[in-house]
Amino acid sequence: MKKFFLLVSIYLFVWFGLYETKVYNQTDSLWSVYTTISLVREGNLNIDEYSSLFPKAFFANLTETNGHTFNYYPYGVSILAIPHIWIANKWYALKGKDFQEKILSSSTISLEKNISSSLLSISAVLFFIISFHSTKSVPKSLLVVFLYSFCTIIFSTVSRGLWQHAGSILLLSILLLFIVLNKKSLFILSALPLFFSYAVRPTNLLPIFFLGLIFIYLLREKPIGFLFLGGLILSFFFLFNYFEMGNLLHPYYDFRKVQGSNTFYEALAGNLISPARGLFIYSPIFLFSFLGIYYKWKEETLSLFDYAFFLTVLFHWVLVSRNLNWWGGHCYGYRLLSDMIPFFVFYLIFFLKYANLKSPIFALFILSIIFSLFINFQGANRMETYYWNLQPSNIDENSFRLWDWKDAPFLR
Repeated sequence: MKKFFLLVSIYLFVWFGLYETKVYNQTDSLWSVYTTISLVREGNLNIDEYSSLFPKAFFANLTETNGHTFNYYPYGVSILAIPHIWIANKWYALKGKDFQEKILSSSTISLEKNISSSLLSISAVLFFIISFHSTKSVPKSLLVVFLYSFCTIIFSTVSRGLWQHAGSILLLSILLLFIVLNKKSLFILSALPLFFSYAVRPTNLLPIFFLGLIFIYLLREKPIGFLFLGGLILSFFFLFNYFEMGNLLHPYYDFRKVQGSNTFYEALAGNLISPARGLFIYSPIFLFSFLGIYYKWKEETLSLFDYAFFLTVLFHWVLVSRNLNWWGGHCYGYRLLSDMIPFFVFYLIFFLKYANLKSPIFALFILSIIFSLFINFQGANRMETYYWNLQPSNIDENSFRLWDWKDAPFLR
C-alpha cells in the first residue's frame, strides 16, 4: 500500500508541477484533441464536425483526403489520449452537459496541457520504478524523477500542449521498463509500445529497427510472439490509414523532408550547442549521462540493448539534423531531440548509482541541475521565451538568430 501511495504521489506531484505553470503552446498540436474526441464519439479520424473552427485557426495544420478533413500530424498521441477524453465526455454527460458544445465554444489548449502533463507524469512514475530497480535507493530515484520532469524540456516544451513527443516519450519509457525488468514475457510484450510508437512519430522507426533486432535475437528460439504483436500493430496502422484516408501511409510520413540540406553540419552542432536549440545548453545534466555510460562499461554491465540505445540516439540526431527546418519551428529548446530524453535520463541513473557524492564531478553535476532547472523554468513560465521565435524577426525566416548568445530565448 505504501508503494502504491508513493507512486500516486509522484504522479500527482509531477502533474501539478507541469500543469500549474503559465505557458501554453498550441501550434502543431492544435487538432490532436479534436481527433481524440472524434475517435471517442464517432469512431473515426476525420474532424469534419469541427469545420466551423477551421477559418478561425491560425495554425491550420489540416489535410484533406477522400472528401474529409484530418489532422495533418500523426494521430498516435490522440489514441493515447482516449482514456482522458472518454472520462471527460462521461463526466459532462453525468452533469447533463454536452462535451461537444464545450469544445466548440472554447479553446482546447488547457485540455491539451492537462493530457500531456498526465502522460508525462505516468512516464515519470515509470522512471522511478526503473531507477529503483537499478539503484535500490528511494532518494536517488526521486531525484531521477525530478531531473526527468523539471530539468529537461519535458517541463518547458513537451508538456505545453499535446505534441507527438509526449506520446513518444511515454512509449519509450514503457519500453525501457520492460527491458530493465528483463523477463522474456515482457520482451514479447515490448512489441506493443515499440511498434505503436511508429503511429505516434515516424522517427521511431529507428528504435523499432535497432531494438527490434535485439529482441528478435534474444527471443530467437521463440520470436513468433514478438513478431506477431508487432505485425498486428503495423497491420492495424496501415489498414486504419487505408480505410480512413485511402492510403496505407498517413500524409505526414513523407521522408523527403529529411533528405538533406546545405545546413546539415550546422544542424548537427546546433542541435547540441545552439543557445536556442542545444541539447547540452538546455539540459547540461545530460553531459553526465556519458559518465553513466562509462560507469556501466567499467562495471561490465553494458548489454546489447545499450548499444541499440546508442545507435538509436546517434541516428536520430543525424536524421533530425537533415531536416531543412532542423530547429523545429516555433518552440523552445531541443524539441526535435526530445524523443531521446528517456535514453539520456536512463544513463543518469547509473551516474547517480556509482558517482562519489563528495567528488568535484558531483559538485559540477549539482551546478548543472541548477542551470537546467532555471532554463526550463523560464520556458514553462515566461511567454516571452516563446515570443522570441517572432521577435525581433521570425526564426523560420532568419535562422541566424539561433546562434545569438546575446539574445538567447531563456534570457528573455
